[in-house]
This record gives sequence, C-alpha cells and structure tokens, in this order.
Amino acid sequence: MSPPGNAPPAGAGAFTLVAAATLVLAALASFPLAGCADEARDRIVLWHHYNGDERQALESVARDIAERKDFDIELVAIPYENFADQITNAIPNGNGPDLFVFAHDRLGDWVEAGLVEPIEFFVDPQLAGRYAYDPLASMAYGSSLYGLPLSVKSTALFYRTDLVDEPPATTEELVAWARAGASDDGPRYALAYDTTDLYNHAAWLHGYGGSVFAEGELTVASDAASRAIEFVQRLADEGIAPRAVRSEMVATLFSEGEAAMALSGPWFIGDIADGTPWDVAMLPVVAETGERAAPFLGTEGVWMSAWSEHESEAFAVMEALAGDESAAVRAREARQIVPNTAVYDKEDIGDDPLLSTFRQQLEHAVPMPGTPAMRAVWTPYARALEASIERGGEARAALADAERTIRGHLQHESDR
Repeated sequence: MSPPGNAPPAGAGAFTLVAAATLVLAALASFPLAGCADEARDRIVLWHHYNGDERQALESVARDIAERKDFDIELVAIPYENFADQITNAIPNGNGPDLFVFAHDRLGDWVEAGLVEPIEFFVDPQLAGRYAYDPLASMAYGSSLYGLPLSVKSTALFYRTDLVDEPPATTEELVAWARAGASDDGPRYALAYDTTDLYNHAAWLHGYGGSVFAEGELTVASDAASRAIEFVQRLADEGIAPRAVRSEMVATLFSEGEAAMALSGPWFIGDIADGTPWDVAMLPVVAETGERAAPFLGTEGVWMSAWSEHESEAFAVMEALAGDESAAVRAREARQIVPNTAVYDKEDIGDDPLLSTFRQQLEHAVPMPGTPAMRAVWTPYARALEASIERGGEARAALADAERTIRGHLQHESDR
C-alpha cells in the first residue's frame, strides 16, 4: 500500500517540493556540526524542539549533511512550550534561525507576519513528486510553498494484547467489548484518552461527518458535531472512557492495565512502560455513519526564515533534511512516519507494523487547518467538550456557545 496520494496540491502552480527527512535533536544547547567550525565558512542555524530518539536522529543526519556541504550547521534546541513565541519574537529582531522545525498549524500566522520565506523558486515537480499529497499541501499557504514536510502525525488505536484479542473494527464493537469486560471484571476503562482535547476528539467529529471549517466557513455548531459529542458522553456515562483524564495520565492507565485501549499518536510509544504488551490498529468505523473515525493530520516541516541571509545554503539544508536518505534514518531510528513515498519501498521500513498502521490511518485523516483562524478555535472548543463531557451539559448548547465565542474573536481580529 502506498502513502496517501502523490499529486501536487491543487493550486500549487509553479511550486513543488523536494525530498524528505527529519530533524531531531532536543536539549537546551546549541553547537556546530561537522568537524571544527571554520570562521570563513557560512553557518546555517537550525532551531528544533526534539528529544530522545528524534534528537539522536536529527544529530546524525545533520552531521552527515554538514560534512558534505561547504558550510556549518548549528543546531539549537528550544523547549516546545516556548518555541512558537521564540520564533515570533526572535526573527523580526534579527536574532532568529535560518531554518526551524515545527508543525504546519501556525503557518498562516507566520506568513501574514512575514516570518517565513516562500521556497517555490528552489523546487521542481520531480522533487515535489517524492511526497504524499496531504503533507506537501500542508506546507503551502495561499499560492506559495513555504516548507518541506519531514513527518506526519495522527492518532490511532493502541491496545494491550494481553487484554484485547482483536481490536474493535467499529464503535459498536468497542461498546460491546467494554460491556462484556465490565461484566467479567475487566479493566477499569475500555478506552482512555483526554476527551476534552479537540485534537483527540477530532477523530469522532470527522467520523460523524462534522468539521471545524467547511469551504472557509466556521461549522462548529453542526448537528454532526453534536452527535460526536453525544457519542463520547455515552462512553463516559457507561464508564467505557474516563469522563475527565488528562493526556499525561493516559499512559499510566494503559501501562497499569487500567485501560485496555488508548487513543493517541506515535509519541505515545515513549510513555508506555517497559514490558507492557501492546500493538496499534486503525481507529474504528463509526457505526452510526459507516465512516471511519478520522483524526487530524498534522505535518511537521522545516521552514526558512524570511530574514535568513543565506537562502541558497539554507535551502540546501532543507532539501537534504527532507530527502529520502535522511527520512529513512528518521523512520528507522526515531520511528517517525515520514511522507517520502520511496522510503516505504525499503523492506524494513515498509513492513514495520507501527509505521504501516499509522500510514493506513493517514488515509483516513483530515489535514489540520493551517489558517490563523484555527488558533481561535482550540480553547472555546475545549470548553465545550468540558461542559458536555465532564459536567454533563447539553452538547448543542455548548457548541453554540463555542461558535459565538470563536466568531466574536475572529471579528475582533478583523476589526483591528
């Protein structure tokens, strides 16, 4: 099976993409790569927020790139929680990086603030053809291409193989399994996840036919969105899923056998306790609609600062980091789901159960909106989920309140 789509995004026009790969580092230090830094050589500064295996993979590929180029690469690790603000503040003041790694959901803000540089001048159709459709499309805003995709992320269904013989194919099977387990002194919960987080809830929202935006219009308070919340309310009312549990507790419930299944992404692997028997499957089909639960698709890319003084060299680093060779390293060493289609022809990568499952799930995922308007959605929607699921409020009323709040914020922004 091939990754989702390969065609350039509609409206891509002259732009296309280039290879793929990933950056990975983390920590709190910066240092040049490739031997001793030469004062006569240009230096490309790259900011990232990686840790663990991703950090080691980034260091490996960046070191290899620096050894083959006529310039140095300096990696700077920035804590994730501060990253977006650091980019926003540093670049206009001339203190920012040449390149940085981050998810595509802030792209609209960065373009409108003049922080990122269009790169379509550097790319051609052959390079663009190396990528799956949606990850490449996520790197575009308006009529320009701004980044190269490194990895893609969504949620899927983790399950304990000592508790679940076969993961549920539908939500009806999920509920039936939970009811049977409850009567048989099974685990405390059938499914654990943060039910008040829109990123997690998006799988049910889309599975019920709902959306946040449709053709540019806000669609938060739809009938489909109400049905999605009502489904989760039923899970909570029956004790199938916790009514209120934050993401950091989900791994504990799963590792201790208090939850048989968990809705999460590939980052969850590092939180599962050693010795826990687990596997991963696609999210189930929503029985009421016949549509598979479809989580948000997030794409992490490498972006060029509009203030970089070394555009050609910076793009050379982008191309190499996002290239097939680097992508293969990241897939093997950091288990990243890379968007490079050719990488999955390598047997050890294409046959990897974790990578192949998440690739399948991406065929049933909805790209996260990258417009500035999306920033106004997260908090009001989370409050609607809290009011409905944690406190038992009426879903339609909670969503109507959320939509009014979001519209008010967007109107305020447009009036400024």
